[in-house]
Amino acid sequence: MLQLDYDVPVDVRNAVGSQRKHTLGLGVRMQDGMPAPTGVSLKVEASYDDGRNWTRATTARKGSGFTATVARPSRVHGDAYVTLRVTATDAAGNSVTQTVDRAYQHRGA
Repeated sequence: MLQLDYDVPVDVRNAVGSQRKHTLGLGVRMQDGMPAPTGVSLKVEASYDDGRNWTRATTARKGSGFTATVARPSRVHGDAYVTLRVTATDAAGNSVTQTVDRAYQHRGA
């Protein structure tokens, strides 16, 4: 079973700053005691309206994990909560889709 790890650059109030874009760190792994997954692909989406609309984040490999750059849509003004949806698949056909409702706040400008 694939598992996801998140590294979100939030402050003590579980919020990121007001810049338009921010970068998350993501890890994909198997359960403890299982070999590391190979051929992993990752899709990250963010919603600023509790899952009604989704924007795809740009992903890239970084070391043994991934980064995802989340950009605030131009229609979103002020403080907003970000819901994340991450889908990971490996070469063996294992996959996981995980949605974290209101994962953190993105401060407005």
